[in-house]
Amino acid sequence: MKSFKNFILLFFISILGIYIGTYIYNNKKNNTKEVFSYSAKVYLIQYGVYSDIDKMKEAGNSIPEYFYFYDKDGYHIIIGITLNKELSNKIKDAYKIEEIYLKEINISNHEFIENLKQYDNLLRSLNENDSIIEAEKQILSKYEELILKNE
Repeated sequence: MKSFKNFILLFFISILGIYIGTYIYNNKKNNTKEVFSYSAKVYLIQYGVYSDIDKMKEAGNSIPEYFYFYDKDGYHIIIGITLNKELSNKIKDAYKIEEIYLKEINISNHEFIENLKQYDNLLRSLNENDSIIEAEKQILSKYEELILKNE
């Protein structure tokens, strides 16, 4: 009889422990914050914003490579992306376009951020406009592949 009481007590304590452990785990899980974040602020180098898609495509004819997206204020033509604000001037000079705007966004795709870091390092060493534009074509292609197609 004594062993049966011990068994019942052990069983009750085990069930109580599982219940309390589950309760604590579920409450902690909802209140946790991500410690390591792969989010980074990047600069989209924007050629312009157009209210009409036909006007946007017409303006984009003079640019070797770009992508566009629609936002509440219109169609945005993006000709480059960088992590470094100072590199945006180098890209702007390579395209020989006066009216360039920077649009800051946050990206949390780790693979794209790592690619962008490598391309930014490459851009620092490049001086020829064609090479800079070619590097931007590659990063725009990566952006479309890793970010736009996964949205």
